[in-house]
Amino acid sequence: MPLSEEQKIRYARQLISQEIGEKGQEKLLKSKILQIGAGGLGSPCSMYLVAAGIGELTIVDNDILELSNLQRQILYDDSSLNRVKVEVAKERLNDMNSDTQIIIKKMYVDDKSIDELIKGKDYIVDCSDNAKTKFLVNDAALRNNVKCTIAGVKDFYGQIMTINPKKSACYRCVFFGEPEKLTIKEEPLPVIGVTPGVLGTLEALEVIKSILNIGETLENNLLMVNLLNMSFDKIPVQRHEKCICSK
Repeated sequence: MPLSEEQKIRYARQLISQEIGEKGQEKLLKSKILQIGAGGLGSPCSMYLVAAGIGELTIVDNDILELSNLQRQILYDDSSLNRVKVEVAKERLNDMNSDTQIIIKKMYVDDKSIDELIKGKDYIVDCSDNAKTKFLVNDAALRNNVKCTIAGVKDFYGQIMTINPKKSACYRCVFFGEPEKLTIKEEPLPVIGVTPGVLGTLEALEVIKSILNIGETLENNLLMVNLLNMSFDKIPVQRHEKCICSK
C-alpha cells in the first residue's frame, strides 16, 4: 500500500535516505516483530522500532513495574509504578506512533509458548535480562528459521549479536554450556542505565537493517561494548560444528 501524505511527512527523514526511501519504508510498515522483554533493553528498542514505523510489534513480559526499574527502563515513569509493564508500554508506544500495531502478552515464555508467539513474525529480538531466556530465543529462532538479535548488559559493558538460521553462528556457538538448566537464582547485576539504552538502540538498528537488507549486520560477529573506555570491538565468530545450528 502506498504511503499516505501524513506518513510521507512523519517518515520524511527516512524517505530521503538512499538506503531506505519509500520502498524501504513500506517494508518496515509491513514487518512483524516479536520482542521478548520490556525493561532496560526493551524500552529503547521498542521506542525506536515504533518511531521508525514498524508495522506490528508484539511485546512479551510478565513483570510489574518497580521503583528500582525506573533508573534504566525509560519507557516508564513514576505514574507507572505497580502497573503491568506491557500495558503501560502499549499506551506509551501507541501515543508515539499509531501506525504501529502494538500487541502485548503478559506472560513468561517457554519452549512451547515461544514457538506459538513466533508464528508469522519476520524477526525476534531478545531484550530479556537472563541467560535462560536468551538461549530459549536462540533455539526458537533456529527451529522456526527466523532471524533474531540477542543482547546482554552488565554495569558499563554489553554484548550483542545477530543470528541468521542456517547461515550464521548462533548464541550457543559463542556462549558454551547450558545455563538454561541452572536452578540457581540469578542475582541482580549492576548496571548504569545508559548501557541498556545503547545496547537496546543497537538492537533496534539490527532489526531495521535486517528487515531492509541493508549494510552489514552482526551476523557471525559479537560486538563487545565497553562504555567506560568507549570501545566497540567486533569479534568474528564461527559456527561450531557440534552446535545445534549446524545440524
